[in-house]
Amino acid sequence: MARESSFNPSAKNPKSSAAGLFQFLDSTRKNYGGSKVDWSDPYQQALKGLKYVKDSYGDPVKALQFWDKNNWY
Repeated sequence: MARESSFNPSAKNPKSSAAGLFQFLDSTRKNYGGSKVDWSDPYQQALKGLKYVKDSYGDPVKALQFWDKNNWY
């Protein structure tokens, strides 16, 4: 099931700084490695995105439940 990025690591939101697979905002990227991470690399995006899910929701199932209820995560 595709969400915000439709699994496109180059996806960008024209209304915010959200970009990549997990649509990280600039502030989120800063908290997950900032300029030390190659954010153009889908593998790095996935690693950081999964860490964000764990940190924020505990696991992917809880993240999906949150998304289904709120349409954002």
